[in-house]
Amino acid sequence: MAGQSPESLSDIEILDILTSMKSDVLNTEAAQIIRNGGKAGRQESHKQALVALNQSFEDKFVEAVTLALNLNEAQSKKIRYKKDRIRILKVRGIDYMAVDGAETAQVLSQVAQAILREDATVTHDLHNIFPFWKEGWPMVQFDNAYAILEDDISIHYQALLDALISKH
Repeated sequence: MAGQSPESLSDIEILDILTSMKSDVLNTEAAQIIRNGGKAGRQESHKQALVALNQSFEDKFVEAVTLALNLNEAQSKKIRYKKDRIRILKVRGIDYMAVDGAETAQVLSQVAQAILREDATVTHDLHNIFPFWKEGWPMVQFDNAYAILEDDISIHYQALLDALISKH
């Protein structure tokens, strides 16, 4: 947004920015973490990459939605939470859960939280998300989980931008 507030932008400028955001790459930092991890730290680097991927998605999501819907600061903070995300977008005519990959965003968020807060232990909500994850056990095969979630979150981000552009 280059230092301009959404209120000072015209509808055409907002559409241009949203359209240009379609070329955003969500996994830049995550890919760097994986490259730097080497073979020996493959699983650990993929674990850190999942957290970085979630952070990148959330930051770009908040930026896009704030811009498109002209949200105030409090709404921009709330949009990070699933219930508020659904509610705020619904008021603006977007059924968030119908946007392709909305479940992926939730899973990625839960995975990142479990890595950071639960010492990478599979929580109740993540049980059987992947065939190799069982509740109460340590998360395994981070590389496989990353590959699946990275692809799906990119699809979700594109679909979300399309929904925001179509409503603008």
